[in-house]
Formats: sequence, C-alpha cells, structure tokens
Amino acid sequence: MKKRSSFLRMISAVLLIMVFSFSFFVPSTDSDASSQKAEFTKHSYKGIYLLRYPQVYGINKNTASKINSTLKKAAENSYKSYLNVKKAEKVIQKEDFCKKTPKKCKYSFNSLYQVKHNSNGKLSIYYLEYTYTGGAHGKGKVTMYNFDLSTGKHYKINDILKTSCNYKKVQKYAYKYLSTHKPYSDSVFQLSDVPVNKNSQFSFYKDGIYLLFQDYDEYEIASYDDGNPFIKIPKSVYQ
Repeated sequence: MKKRSSFLRMISAVLLIMVFSFSFFVPSTDSDASSQKAEFTKHSYKGIYLLRYPQVYGINKNTASKINSTLKKAAENSYKSYLNVKKAEKVIQKEDFCKKTPKKCKYSFNSLYQVKHNSNGKLSIYYLEYTYTGGAHGKGKVTMYNFDLSTGKHYKINDILKTSCNYKKVQKYAYKYLSTHKPYSDSVFQLSDVPVNKNSQFSFYKDGIYLLFQDYDEYEIASYDDGNPFIKIPKSVYQ
C-alpha cells in the first residue's frame, strides 16, 4: 500500500508540473472588479482525489445550476475513463513482464482544472485529463469550458467564429504567429499545419479569444515538453 500511495503521489506531482508547464503558454486569469464573476468550490468526484472538478456559486442560481451540471458531467465522463484505465491496468498486470518490472505497469488517470477567465460576464475553465498507460510519458487532453455568467450558455467555437471566412482569418493569423515563433516554427510550415475548425478549443479574454492548439498523439505543433500553445486572437481578426 505504501508503494502504491507513493506512486500515486508521484503521478499527481508529475501532472501538476505538466499543468504549470502548459500554463507557460496559457493566459493567466483575467479579472475586472466591475464585472460579474463566479466563485468556486473544489470537488473530487466520488471522493477520488485524482478526479478534480469545480462547481460555481455567487451568481444567479439557475445559471449556476446550468454551469455546474455541465462541469459535473465532465467529471462523470472522466470517472468512466478512470475506470477503463484501472480495468486495463488489472489485465496488463497479469503479463509476465509486469511481474518483473511492476512499475512499468502502473496505470493512472487524473483530471485537473484551472480558471482561465472570470470577468466581463464570461467564464473559461481549462480542464485537463491525463492518462498514463506505460512508456516515457502519458497523454494529456485539454477541454475548454466557456460560459455566459448571465445565462449559463455553454459556448463552442462556432458561437464565436460564425462563418467559414472567420475560421480562415483566424487560421491565417495563428499560422503567422506559430510559423515565426520558436519552438513552433520548427514544425509549422504551411497553413494546413494549423487546424482551426469546429472542434478547436478556446478561452475568452476581454478583447477576443485565446485559441488552444493540441495534438496529443503526434504533437504536430509542439512537442510534449513544449505543452499546448494558446494563441491570442483579437476580436478585430474575426469580427
């Protein structure tokens, strides 16, 4: 039990380092004392401290209920992934090579979050799911949850970029930045290297959005160590 507890603490530490590494390219939380803001409580789904998610309060109760339902649903989905990973761990640990090197067969699934924007009536939450199933490192998947603090509306990228022309303008803007700044310029050579589509993740800021790029299988835009770049896109680019 001591070895397992030590291993879980190690994974949690690695994950926290990973989040803060990503945050080097992520905007810090925007704030504006004159605008509506949410307050937060921290939760661990089903008491599992590796599965963390927030709930909001301090705003209209119906609005808070809508937002909290979406965030709890994300935690529920993470829990399903957690169970699948633990099931796979039990299977792999029956293999002979796991008996010789048991540390290589310790699997883990974690979820963490950060509040990235909480002002001007908008809320953006960075939600990271990290899976380790052996090898040099695990895989991280980021989902951005963006809300209107007055209505509870859950924004997707097509609520912001409403035409194909808007998408193209943002893609060109992001490409220009990535292709001329290290370390991304080492792997971004043409417009198609910078996908911007209905699945793109973003965060609000006062005068536009931050666009998140991630490729957690092949790292086309950035290496594992470089994290996920957030590129600042002013409203003037797409409006």
